[in-house]
Amino acid sequence: MLFYTSELKNYNIDATDGELGKIKDLYFEENSWAIHYASIDTRKWLPGRKVLLSPSSFIQVNEKDKKLEVDYDKETIRNSPDVPEDSSVSGENKRRIDEYYGWGSNLSDPVLYGGGQIATVNVRTPPEPDTAEGIPDPDEPEHDLRSEEDTIGFRVHANNGRLGNVADFIYDEEFWKIAYVVVESRDSTLIPKYYVYGTEKVDATDWLEGDLYINGSVDMLTQEMPYENKEDIVSNLLR
Repeated sequence: MLFYTSELKNYNIDATDGELGKIKDLYFEENSWAIHYASIDTRKWLPGRKVLLSPSSFIQVNEKDKKLEVDYDKETIRNSPDVPEDSSVSGENKRRIDEYYGWGSNLSDPVLYGGGQIATVNVRTPPEPDTAEGIPDPDEPEHDLRSEEDTIGFRVHANNGRLGNVADFIYDEEFWKIAYVVVESRDSTLIPKYYVYGTEKVDATDWLEGDLYINGSVDMLTQEMPYENKEDIVSNLLR
């Protein structure tokens, strides 16, 4: 099934022994768009820190009751590695969290995320070096995971012009991967129009400046009729 990431933030998150809060943000890998963690807003329960859970810990997504159940109790989550609330999710944070919960650390591992169902064909795995020149520099910092919340509003560009802004993302619940970017384009300040593009068409992203580049010309990427509202997009994709 396909769902908007914005909708997931309305779900209540339940541990095995009580309510945790709601999803505040999603963190994804910038090449594969695989969702690695959900950041949970625990309100006053664990102030000042990020509570990060992998989709592999999700027992059930209850669309009817807007509830998501996770396979850990509160004490286990309370004792997880501390990630300050105002920090990014770095490679070191990933290693500590994955080690604590027993999650894998290799993106090519098919049982890592999404309950073991992530499609490894869509995950870029670095080739093993054959020579000393190809050996990664151990002092080279890893890319942090990217925040879904921070990416909303990015300017979206075609090869030859502006398309609009990121309005939402659509994720595949089976693989826990962001599959589509929803772009809002306003020919008029009063009437928004929406276009949807598969994440495989994203050519590059400037995470610092807030720009996302789609491969293709403006004419090519807008040749189909735009959607007048977001509600029609998912139903059309599922046909």
